[in-house]
Amino acid sequence: MSPSLAELLKLLAYVGLVAGVIGVVLPVIPGPILIWLSALLWAWADGFQAVGWPTLVVLGGIAILAEISDVALAALGAKSGGASWVSMIVASIAAIIGFIFFNLIGALIGAFLGLLVWETYRQGWQLKKAWKASGGFILGYIAAMAVKMAFAVVMIVIFVWQAFYA
Repeated sequence: MSPSLAELLKLLAYVGLVAGVIGVVLPVIPGPILIWLSALLWAWADGFQAVGWPTLVVLGGIAILAEISDVALAALGAKSGGASWVSMIVASIAAIIGFIFFNLIGALIGAFLGLLVWETYRQGWQLKKAWKASGGFILGYIAAMAVKMAFAVVMIVIFVWQAFYA
């Protein structure tokens, strides 16, 4: 690989790292996955000299944990708000449908609306109780964003440490 191409790929990787951090907050971009892909691109451009497969495996594991925490914390938030497990299944189905038609933002809106509608039905059309469960989902999602951001920062620190200081 020519040095100029390697530098261009590294530059693209840096842009990907920044986009990955932004993606933690914006549900349209899968942040931790993008951070991992950017680290992989940088490592490839560097010939896997500074950042090798062991580091990439660790970063991949952290990215998977970050994505799982996203779903788990939102579900726990809804459960703490009083949502039933059936409501969580309905919300998951609505999220999948939302994702198919409107990408990740559709998944979030679909999950919220699916949970709200099902909980309204389940609670005997008492909207106040349904809002409590749906509010728990939103609070869980906000907590998930904070956890995802922490995972993203850890990923970037590990990458920078391996790329420039190890």
